[in-house]
Amino acid sequence: MLDQQKARGQKQTAFQVLVSSSLEDLSNNNGDLWDSGKMEGPQSVNVTYQGKKLSSGKEYYWKVKIWDMHGEATDWSDPGTFTMGLLNPEDWKGDWIYKSDQNTTDHNWYRKNFTLSQEVGSAHVFVGSFGYHELYVNGQKVTDQVMNPVLSYMKKRIPYLTYDISELLHEGDNVIAIWHAAGWARWQRIKEYKNPPFIFKAQVEIQTREGKVSLATDETWKCKRSNSGYYGDWDILNFGGETIDDRKKEPNWNTAGYDDSDWQNASIYNVEGEEPDKSLTIIEDVPLSQKVRPTGKVTAVLSAQMVEPQVKYEEVVPVAVTKSSDSTYRIDMGRNYTGFFEMDLHSGKEGDSVLFEISDQIGKTMNWNQKSKYIYNTTGEGTFSNRFNVAGGRWITVYGLDYKPELSDIKGYVITNDRKRISKFESSSKLLNQIYKVNLDTYLANTLDGILMDCPHRERRGWGEVTVAAMYGDALPNFESGAYMDQYNQYMRDAQLPDGGIRAVINEQDRPFLMWKANNPITVWETFRMYGDSKVLEENYQSMQRWMEWLFQHSNYATGGALKVGEQGARAFPGLGDWCTPRGNFWSSSNSPEAVHFNNCVYAFMLDNAIKIAEALGKTEDVNLYTDRLKVQRESTHKLSYNPETGKYGNGQQVNQAFALLAGVTPDAEKKKVYANLVDNVLYKFPYYDTGSSGQALYTRYFTEYGERMDLIYELLQDKHHPSYGYFLEQGETVWPERWSSVGVSKIHTCYTGIGGYFIKGFGGIRTDPDRPGMKSMLIKPALVGDLTFANTEYKSLYGKVMVNWSKQDGKANFHIEIPVNTTAKVFLPALEKDQVKESGVQAGKSEGIHFIGTELHDVVGQYLVYQVEAGIYDFTVEELPSTTYPQPIIESDNLSLLGRMSASSMYIETEKLPGFEAFKANDENDETSWQAAEPSNQYLEIAWIKPQTFSKVAVNELGNIITDYKIQYWEEGSWKEIVSGTTCGSHKQHNFASVTSTKCRVYIQEAKEAPLIAEFKIFP
Repeated sequence: MLDQQKARGQKQTAFQVLVSSSLEDLSNNNGDLWDSGKMEGPQSVNVTYQGKKLSSGKEYYWKVKIWDMHGEATDWSDPGTFTMGLLNPEDWKGDWIYKSDQNTTDHNWYRKNFTLSQEVGSAHVFVGSFGYHELYVNGQKVTDQVMNPVLSYMKKRIPYLTYDISELLHEGDNVIAIWHAAGWARWQRIKEYKNPPFIFKAQVEIQTREGKVSLATDETWKCKRSNSGYYGDWDILNFGGETIDDRKKEPNWNTAGYDDSDWQNASIYNVEGEEPDKSLTIIEDVPLSQKVRPTGKVTAVLSAQMVEPQVKYEEVVPVAVTKSSDSTYRIDMGRNYTGFFEMDLHSGKEGDSVLFEISDQIGKTMNWNQKSKYIYNTTGEGTFSNRFNVAGGRWITVYGLDYKPELSDIKGYVITNDRKRISKFESSSKLLNQIYKVNLDTYLANTLDGILMDCPHRERRGWGEVTVAAMYGDALPNFESGAYMDQYNQYMRDAQLPDGGIRAVINEQDRPFLMWKANNPITVWETFRMYGDSKVLEENYQSMQRWMEWLFQHSNYATGGALKVGEQGARAFPGLGDWCTPRGNFWSSSNSPEAVHFNNCVYAFMLDNAIKIAEALGKTEDVNLYTDRLKVQRESTHKLSYNPETGKYGNGQQVNQAFALLAGVTPDAEKKKVYANLVDNVLYKFPYYDTGSSGQALYTRYFTEYGERMDLIYELLQDKHHPSYGYFLEQGETVWPERWSSVGVSKIHTCYTGIGGYFIKGFGGIRTDPDRPGMKSMLIKPALVGDLTFANTEYKSLYGKVMVNWSKQDGKANFHIEIPVNTTAKVFLPALEKDQVKESGVQAGKSEGIHFIGTELHDVVGQYLVYQVEAGIYDFTVEELPSTTYPQPIIESDNLSLLGRMSASSMYIETEKLPGFEAFKANDENDETSWQAAEPSNQYLEIAWIKPQTFSKVAVNELGNIITDYKIQYWEEGSWKEIVSGTTCGSHKQHNFASVTSTKCRVYIQEAKEAPLIAEFKIFP
């Protein structure tokens, strides 16, 4: 609903919908299928069709009008159309067909000629395929979609797509053509269905003036192997690429006049197959052999694809071409991405080949066997372009050219589902803006085939924990995600294990790790919070019940205990806690004390979400059931892990404290102490972004909406040293890698996605009302933090655009806020007194559309004044912002290094999973650990404090006595000042000096015999 006059408080008071079987009926206002009549009320989204039963394959027409706040009716909207899919199995008339002598590496052409004697009114094609397909009609590709359909649990369901071809048919000779590739149907890593076939099914429904014409796949369709095929096995570590042989190119293969007399007829697939081999061993990181490829029985139903089709989502422009010493050419695409590579090729000879090798790392020509090949035809000119496979990388090495390629001949395309971007964020911090962009680029680079993967170039596995994080932070606040979640949830339900367990890897074998299995109920509930559509709760409720019962059976509820826990170090439930953290992880962390606390908190949070879902659906008995279980789970988790003397859970790390607070594990009497320790840890004791791929899911939720400590997040996001997002950027990363160290085998990964919510929900403050899901009633609670001077944020809700632009200067602030028609907002503005808040020059509480409702004390901004605001555009000014300060550290030692962030110029990396010599090893009070530089000269080890510290003594415990020239320095007025210097350091070297006060101190190593090691760098008052 739009309001040209932009009247405040504008809203819908009624609506009427017409749905008709013909455009003529609709034009005559005859809703022969559904005439809702005038429906009183404000509901303008999630309106359910309540008319006559709709038929398979039929096209329908609709329009709507509404009444505004004055009772005035709008004109009817322009007509809209929708087409029903094939709703029942019996509606499919065709057969599954295939090319009888095919290999799974083939890309095959299929075609069916037919004649129409009458003008076409409407025509649709329904295509379901194991693997990918493209549809052509009379020589034209239908739509710009690529690599569809998306993944599914192939044993149970295959998605199909519907294409409108009305404008492409004509009287006389016509042809329907399909280009088919096995794609994801080559994936054999699910024991229950390890041998999916390479087949497809299609049906054409054409409506003419005099009747209906139907076509369907059968043995009369003709087929031939195309001029392209797969290069590689389509398995982990070896997804390969594609080969294009232009000697076999036939430009007119999909036209009606093409002579297909020498093509073979398609074969009908009717294999009964055998039961899957339950003894099949699938080793996690070992590729499967593709030498023997059986084919199995089709047990799947065809079901309409709900998520938007995949497309060339964004063009990637190359930045450089360089010639290497071996006469190859190295193309730099400017960024890591997942998608297609395209290149015009010249000056070749028939039969000559050009080889492309793709890498995500500058030091490698190829990783994960990502390579493709092009073979010239007689013209010596051609184009290589992916069609049925993607690669992940930035650098392409080209073999076989005798000329330097022009940048204008090269393109790349990000391939992902065509989901509209619905957000914007820009601030005064260039670093923050870059982090926001790279984070969303990372999300897109890992979203392929309708699921979030952790590295499309290496694994293409849908590990579940990153979806819990990314749906909250990246997807729902930044991209249209309703259809995506419908598709994902359907997949999750289909793949649910017979005993009720949820797969940790949605497209592969299960793993015994709880957070990886937590999308139902956590992500299901979050989707409802954002969209307010109870359908997502209803469709996934039974699955949730089975899953929650499985968890109950794996708990010690009967004895008042928490989850049952497997052996430490074993891959046994509940398994891993956080993963890929700054401190690093090995499998030995599975079922460790920290992992046990982590998973017990996750289970408590899941129960809390299950209660909310049951309440929303009015299932009182289940509310009581889950409430009782939650009470036991919270109490037992607290008792198991909490130290009342210190106020810490386990070792007190950030996820331990935040998870307990988020999940309600902490009793009211202990919350203040637990919270204080969390804040102290972030500011002083371990001031790093201390989480990984699985902790991210709840860590972001806590700091954004529950604990509302965006000031702490801002401090962490501003850092450029290891471990931080800024460090990734300093290392030249263009999407997030797998490890905080920025080294390792994968540079396109999802471990650290999920932070997009910080920008929209946190700094911008645009959130759903926790008591009223769906954004019809929203919160506007901007976080004015640190030295940010402005932040401009937009989010397009189902109701329209929400905008929050704020700026601050000299202790004052301005807020431009837009609330869409038919919604309201609770607006929180940092201020001391009501008379200091103006809207368009008037005291805010007296301005039209605004009602003052109270105040809220807040650790970040001091105090919010809270206003209930109707739809409209508002400009607020705050004449005096409250002032706040960080709390003093909880002192446990006189060593001031324990209160700051230790960083370094470089670090020696022992292993990618556990670097071993991080800077924070030099202030951990452990002489057995150390920081080691990567180089011997011009290195530094630096401590930075959130508040100035006064000190007069430093102690450096060097290992090896190899430093030959160093200085102790402090930071003053934008530069480093020398305190003392020396030519030998060694063990426990101390320096005393006149007191200085600063926010930074460092040891600067000008020269050393080899890369220096420092076990501890201590600083004292």
